[in-house]
Amino acid sequence: MTTIPHVRRAVKHNRPADLAPLFDALADVAIRRDVPGPDLLALVAEAGPALTAIAKAPRPGEPYSRTILRADEQVEIMVARWRPGHRCAPHDHGGAGGFVIAVDGTFHERRFRWEGAQLVVAETSTRAEGEAIAITADDIHDMGTDAGGVSLHFYSPPAPGMRLFDMERSEVLELVGNYGAWIPEGEHRRIPFADVAPKTKTAPLIWVAHTTHYRGGSGEFAIAAATMARELAAANPEAQVVISGLHHKAEFVAEVARFTASGRTLSQLHLISHAGMYGPMFGSTDWPEQFSPHEWRTMTIPFAPTGRAHFHACRTARWFAPFFADVFGVPTFGNHNYTTVSARKDNFSWAGPNPTARQDLYLIAAPGKKSHGWAGSIRKYLGAAAEAPLQSLPAATKPERSYDRVAELYDRAYADIRVREAEWKWVSDRVAGARAELGRPLRVLEIGCGNGALLRALDDGGDVDFGIGLDSSAGMLDLARKRSQGRARLRFGKVNGPELDVPDDHVDVVISFLSFRYLDWDPVMAEIRRVLAPGGRLWVVDMIEHPVRVRELGVLARSAAAHLRTRHARPQFAADLAALTSHPDWREMLRHNPIRAEHEYRWYFGSRFPGRGLDTLTATLSQRVVAFDSGPLPKGQTAPLTYP
Repeated sequence: MTTIPHVRRAVKHNRPADLAPLFDALADVAIRRDVPGPDLLALVAEAGPALTAIAKAPRPGEPYSRTILRADEQVEIMVARWRPGHRCAPHDHGGAGGFVIAVDGTFHERRFRWEGAQLVVAETSTRAEGEAIAITADDIHDMGTDAGGVSLHFYSPPAPGMRLFDMERSEVLELVGNYGAWIPEGEHRRIPFADVAPKTKTAPLIWVAHTTHYRGGSGEFAIAAATMARELAAANPEAQVVISGLHHKAEFVAEVARFTASGRTLSQLHLISHAGMYGPMFGSTDWPEQFSPHEWRTMTIPFAPTGRAHFHACRTARWFAPFFADVFGVPTFGNHNYTTVSARKDNFSWAGPNPTARQDLYLIAAPGKKSHGWAGSIRKYLGAAAEAPLQSLPAATKPERSYDRVAELYDRAYADIRVREAEWKWVSDRVAGARAELGRPLRVLEIGCGNGALLRALDDGGDVDFGIGLDSSAGMLDLARKRSQGRARLRFGKVNGPELDVPDDHVDVVISFLSFRYLDWDPVMAEIRRVLAPGGRLWVVDMIEHPVRVRELGVLARSAAAHLRTRHARPQFAADLAALTSHPDWREMLRHNPIRAEHEYRWYFGSRFPGRGLDTLTATLSQRVVAFDSGPLPKGQTAPLTYP
């Protein structure tokens, strides 16, 4: 701040003594933050000639003069003479209140208010001779006169300074001392409007969004969203609740951008949708869309400091909610099991053959056929209780998602991948067929190679011209290199993200063996198509979750028998596998890399490779191993179905 001594003049030398009683009466009015009534204003009019005589002429370049008549602990009295055709700068009164009386002439006043970081005119008025202008501590105003005039000012308590608002430069000057309301000469501290504008307290924003086209249920989603919005508005009367129907992922991005541009922050985000590999599904079943993990990480969502997110979709608590909480730093709620539309909120109640005719619908998590087979379906229709959403909190430290901490245990169990007999047979059969077709050993890239066991097994059979193994786990790669010493046809490298450090058209086969669930599917698929030579193939073997079907009881029986044979023939493998799967580090790693649902794989490969299906290799009561063979692929790109 710029400070100069406050000038205090002796009143008796600046006004006739007979004005003192009038000033005392007006001072009492100013002290109680009121404005003078008609009787006092009439006395001021009578004193007009004396006040005009006291008021000095303004100095050159100044819109008015300032003659201090009294300045004590309670009140400051000042008379001003105005230059014709001039207006003072917008200003406040340093926290003081009071009034201004038009003694001679007509004055034009403007009041200002903040709109964000801009100061705008809120109202204008014309004050005729003899009228009083009330001043409060919060007012920002300016005034001027066309033909000149005299005004009488009372402020209580006397302000030590004031703020001037430079409208041309959108800056504030904070002045302390005997300054007038005009931009002073010399250097003075300036503060941008944005730094002093009051922070507008806006209503908390709750966003309820729902998808509109993906699979069935979109009509029910709209009603469930409206029901949820009504209940949220009733529970949060101070909040603004916004509902959005979303078809494409781009619409989600556009809504987020709109909130960001408005300066609003989300106290709650609710998204009602179907869910897939990476959380919410957008688009349609013919053209599905999802945000990949990379896209989520590069997105900015304007959450309030106490904001939280709710994803009302199947299985979102397993991987997506913890992931979202870590990326955006907000508590995130999801469902462990599948969701269903219900006429009741606390337990499942069938909504009837025409659910969209109902006024209220709810999306709840409950056991069902997909999660618990026929037994789950029976439980649901008997009125199973709704399962409470599970909360995921942002991790205090970055969670360990790689295999580094379990690399030694994994390697002990799977030093020879051929212990997985069904999976190895599926791969080796296709290797034999592709090698016979090409008439030479294969050029192989394995994504998620782990300890290199699969490539070593292929190398043992002379099936590879060369093999490249890529993995994100440094611990696994160390073991792969140690166990593959002396194998000139094999090399291993680290991969971070979807980009593959492999030349174009370089390999005949890309294999993902029990690792595809960890990959960023669409981005890595573009890389797979790039590195595959024309006619190249993609083979995927992975574990998925799904209750066994009646028609799969034969597969279940064969898998159980094979498991017993392996335990009997390889007791050390059985012991090493038990040590791996029971270890706390393994369980923690799986918490951040869960096994996926079967329909996610079927939808994904079915949409990217029409006509190609999944083979079921083994099955348990709740899980199975499936395999995918793309067949020979022409050179080109798999259609990217993600934003944009």
